[in-house]
Amino acid sequence: MNNDIDNNTHQLDGDDDELIRLVTSNADASSQYVIFRNGEDELYAINVAKVEELIALKEIDISKNSNAFGLTAGVAKVRGNIISIVVFDRWLGKAELEMEDYELAMMCNYGNHRMGLIIKNVLGIMNIDSKNFQDNSDKDEKTAYVTDITLGGVSGLCFVFDSDKMLLEVFPRIENEELEKSEMMEIKKEIKGKVLHAEDSSVIRSVIHSLYTKLELDYELFNNGQFLLDRLSTLAPEEVSLVITDIEMPVMDGLGLLSAIKEMPKYAEVPIVVNTNMANGSIANKAHSLGAQHIIHKLDLDELAAVVYQYAR
Repeated sequence: MNNDIDNNTHQLDGDDDELIRLVTSNADASSQYVIFRNGEDELYAINVAKVEELIALKEIDISKNSNAFGLTAGVAKVRGNIISIVVFDRWLGKAELEMEDYELAMMCNYGNHRMGLIIKNVLGIMNIDSKNFQDNSDKDEKTAYVTDITLGGVSGLCFVFDSDKMLLEVFPRIENEELEKSEMMEIKKEIKGKVLHAEDSSVIRSVIHSLYTKLELDYELFNNGQFLLDRLSTLAPEEVSLVITDIEMPVMDGLGLLSAIKEMPKYAEVPIVVNTNMANGSIANKAHSLGAQHIIHKLDLDELAAVVYQYAR
């Protein structure tokens, strides 16, 4: 499963000290990834839809964290916003370089939660089809999946890290607040059919499980779109009240799932909601064109409960 450079691959100059802007508003967000290195020169990837920009680390004035053992190095003011700056190697549990040996801060946005990741450098941007990813979460809880790439003369295994897990570990209050919300939820009406939900992150599935259990839903969770599609094909349309899907998943991503369901006319009346932290303009338009009725951010249980009651049949 080797992914070579194609016409949509762009190499970045890691020695360029100027601000490097990633133009991602029109990107095919389901398949384009920023490939970068950590301090041990291991390859990691993050979807371009989660990256706002790359900034030379020496251009950022970081106010140091008083807790030397915390995941964050401190905070910095970027584009008028105060953003937590996370040492990627520290989060991975790996040895850290001296700060001057890291070149870049990658500014990320996970469903309106922003943070900057201190990384060694960036190789470039490349397309990787979801079917080329293999689940790696059972081997390393910090990574979601892995693939084999070749980019700019560099070949090797590349890991997509679990950005949802990172978000909740850096900001544990988010999960605590959402779990408290789920405990306070009230059942507004009975949902008679099944809610099928595809979500690859185990930490997000755990939060969703708490909510759906509280709402007494008949629900099933799947860690990729193919598993949900396989299950859907065994059910009569009237048995399914709602389909909810993430976008970025291995084997079959959310857009692939939407496309597959659209080719199955008997399920045309089953409502579909997209629950993702990477819905830029392009991906949102694509999802709507494939039949999604609504798009919401992850880790907002109030909104998730609201769309369940709004769209479930």
